[in-house]
Parts: sequence; structure tokens; C-alpha cells
Amino acid sequence: MTGPKLELVIDEKTYRDLMATFKTMPKEIQTELRNRNQMMMKNLVHQIQQAAHYAPNPRQAIALSKGARANKDRIPNITIGGNRKAPVSRKGSINNPKPTYSELLYGTEFGQNSSPSVHPENKFPQGGRKFPTLSAQKGRGRRGYFIFPTLRKNQEKIRQDFFAVVDRLIKKDWNTHG
Repeated sequence: MTGPKLELVIDEKTYRDLMATFKTMPKEIQTELRNRNQMMMKNLVHQIQQAAHYAPNPRQAIALSKGARANKDRIPNITIGGNRKAPVSRKGSINNPKPTYSELLYGTEFGQNSSPSVHPENKFPQGGRKFPTLSAQKGRGRRGYFIFPTLRKNQEKIRQDFFAVVDRLIKKDWNTHG
């Protein structure tokens, strides 16, 4: 079973059309697109890792952000989470294994309800909270602490850079094969 992951959803027809266009391009153009997207996303991952230093629970956020990676794909994307064990300070045991990145993801990014009477399992036996308090409301969801604010801040630049790369590669393909 894989853990939860964050993804940006675009219009399905637009996505299918774009992917069909990419498939018609030569392999070297597709490879170049993947490489450029990965480079662009490595910068975003670095920004998320920097923003983690200012999250309410920075040690946990930094540990989570170290598991982020830029994927090599035709569409720019990153992966945060997964089933790898997170580097936490306690030892794992059979009854209490170390958490995975996915198990830390949503609580670290969005926080938790701070009322122990509502969620007593969100409190450590020795005291303290597993996650920060809930982040501020944003639309129908939560604002987030370091991942989503960084994504929102960079969304337009990523879009512009992606379309500039695609435009440049289509022109390169057209001039080569057209």
C-alpha cells in the first residue's frame, strides 16, 4: 500500500491532449523536456526545504522535507511523502515502529485539532503534541505551513517556465523535423 501524496489536478481533456502531443515528439525532445522539468522542480524542492525551517515544528518539517524529490516527468511534479521511514529521534519497535514520511505529511503541513479531549491519541505519553495546531483556513481547506504556501507562491512561475520550455522544444522539433 502506498501512502498519500500531493498532486495538482488539471483539466483532464487538456492533459490528455498535451500528453498525446508529447508522444508524437521524438524521444530526445521528450528526454530534454523531462530533464528540464526535473531541474525546475529541484529548485521548488529546495524552496520547500528552506521554508520548513520556519514551520511551527521545524525539526519535524525539515525531516519531512528531506524526503521530497523532483520527479523526471513530462509534466513538472514533485513527490513528498512515501513509505520510507522518517528520520525521527526515537527508536522504532514492533509495537511502535518509526513513522513513514506519509504518516507525518498532513499533520506536519496542516496541523491538528489542539483539543486533547477530542483527539487524545494526538498527544505523546510523555506530554507535548505530535503536530502543531491547525493552520489557518484557506478556502474550503487549510493554508498549510510550508509546502502549500511555497507551491502557491511559485505556481505562476512554474506554469510560465513550463510553457516556455514546451514552446521552445516544440519550435526546436518543428525546425528539425518540419
